[in-house]
Amino acid sequence: MLNQLLIFRSLTGLGQLTLLWLGDWLGFSIENPWVWLVPVVYVLLVYGGHFWLLAKHRGKWLLLIDLLVWVVFFALLNGISNPLIWCLMLPIMLSGMSQSIGFTWVMTLLSNLSYVVLWALTPMTNTGMHSAHEPFNAHVLGMWVGFVLISSLLTYITTQMMKTIHDKNHQLLTIEQQRAEDQHIMTMATMATGLAHELGTPLNSIKLLAAELASPDLTAKDRQTDLKVIDEQVQRCQGIIREMVELANDPNYLNSHITDLGLLLHDIKDRFCDNHRQVRVRIDGDCQQPVMTDALLELAILNVLNNSAAAEAKTITLNVAIKQNKIQLQVQDDGLGEHFKQTSGLGIGLKLSRRILRSAGGSLCLHRHPKGAETTITLARV
Repeated sequence: MLNQLLIFRSLTGLGQLTLLWLGDWLGFSIENPWVWLVPVVYVLLVYGGHFWLLAKHRGKWLLLIDLLVWVVFFALLNGISNPLIWCLMLPIMLSGMSQSIGFTWVMTLLSNLSYVVLWALTPMTNTGMHSAHEPFNAHVLGMWVGFVLISSLLTYITTQMMKTIHDKNHQLLTIEQQRAEDQHIMTMATMATGLAHELGTPLNSIKLLAAELASPDLTAKDRQTDLKVIDEQVQRCQGIIREMVELANDPNYLNSHITDLGLLLHDIKDRFCDNHRQVRVRIDGDCQQPVMTDALLELAILNVLNNSAAAEAKTITLNVAIKQNKIQLQVQDDGLGEHFKQTSGLGIGLKLSRRILRSAGGSLCLHRHPKGAETTITLARV
């Protein structure tokens, strides 16, 4: 907005010089040569005071300078008889675009008072303000009344329009803030889902070892071994929770970046296999494709693999295929398939994954059959 106002004021100074150059053609004579200095001084004031006044949050003074320059310009150039006297409305328009409603109405009042001042300063011979020219007197009076009405109407329309724009911008900012909060909640929910899957393995191990420790036939050496394993599993759980907290507090956690699809899938595979060593994962197809990714996308794919593990899959195959401008990733497993019950898993992982992929311009489709399940993930190509 500030740069646009500077350009507008520069064009105003250039326009004044053009008007002076075309004065005879436009119907007014230039009798006072000092009027040529007005646009030159105006441009110097604009460029000299623009950054200084705005840096001190005194942009209102520039609008007063705009009005003063136009008053001087018309005072030296036939006053209210100048056919371009309507240019006194330009500061009102600029004020409505950049200042408060109250200050805009003040500028409107000052513009109308400036019109009266110019009326008083205009020579009687230029306006025809004497008894022999009553029709012209009525014409000048009508111009002033029209100026008052039009300037008031312009102020009302401009201020209401800018108020509407500001209200819409405020609503958009509120919606954007709410969307960011919803995105953060979805991130935390997705992380919690992945965390629950990752915590499942060490917690099950702790449960089995705790039951074994309750056996009266357990020797002291075996008890020490089991306690050591339990301590390792507890540390593993603490590490997972610590990682979640660190990621949640990382401001760059959701930053998108371009990476190689094969590298992304192998990272997800390694992370998955750390918690599900009994599941074999194979990657097939053309993986040398650039893809836009972030932490949410990685968790979405990881949730699909965790869902296969919850369905007791022993083998998971990731098939990559290129379909026009899309990357199609098929996750095939040999789990329970149609016999998989919702109570066997958490259920929320796939819902969150589908929502994440939809936000990234992709999709997720799950199909179960008697011998397993097939999940089709579609990603946008870079």
